[in-house]
Amino acid sequence: MKEDISIVIPVRNEESNIVVCLEAIKKTVKILHRVIVVDGCSTDKTVEFVSKYAKQNRNVKLIRTSPQTSGFKESIEIGIKKTRTEYLVVMMGDLCDDPKTISIMHQRVEDGNDIVVGSRYMKGGKKIGEPRLQGFFSRYVNKTLRLLTGIPTHDVSNPFKLYRKSLLTKIQTASKANEVPIEVMYKAFFGGARISEVPTTWVGRKAGRSKFKMWKVIPGYAKLYVWVVINSWVFHSRNLYNKLLAYHK
Repeated sequence: MKEDISIVIPVRNEESNIVVCLEAIKKTVKILHRVIVVDGCSTDKTVEFVSKYAKQNRNVKLIRTSPQTSGFKESIEIGIKKTRTEYLVVMMGDLCDDPKTISIMHQRVEDGNDIVVGSRYMKGGKKIGEPRLQGFFSRYVNKTLRLLTGIPTHDVSNPFKLYRKSLLTKIQTASKANEVPIEVMYKAFFGGARISEVPTTWVGRKAGRSKFKMWKVIPGYAKLYVWVVINSWVFHSRNLYNKLLAYHK
């Protein structure tokens, strides 16, 4: 039977989490789905574990990248190209994202939305076990961007989102790392995409080591932050001009 949704999971060195993550998806996502695990050159047993799991679960596919295409952005792009469905979800393989949210996301996109955000900061959403500095940085970025730009989500930075592939494949990004989901969201927003959000629970990892390095991502976030604010001003100014023009016709 044809799948309704694809779930893209970029991983690197997640031997302690990935099988548990795949089992959680299997148990909670009742929509027909295909899971694409994109391994970013792991040096542990991640590939071995996923390969074994995929042999027993035909809807799971493993893709191995090269050293040149093993980054976060590249791994996601490779996974998206391998999807065969109109709807796709990007989620992490470290158990931080709640797969139960996917069914709710799917309903929202079926209702006509182009992107559905798993929101940790809207009413009903929450984070458990987050590092204090990382949590402060994330909340500050999301709150200020929402206030400055009016984007209709409390959690623009969360990679855990459901997309229409036909929209996503039209968006070209210049960002290189963790800030990619923000750039995608704003380019979609400025292009008139229909964006919705649903509450989700994020849980900090209990096994393995985080790949998030604050000092590495700040320059990219800062550059994107400036781009977002400037383009948001242009976007809202153009909309206001068009409304005034229509009013005086």
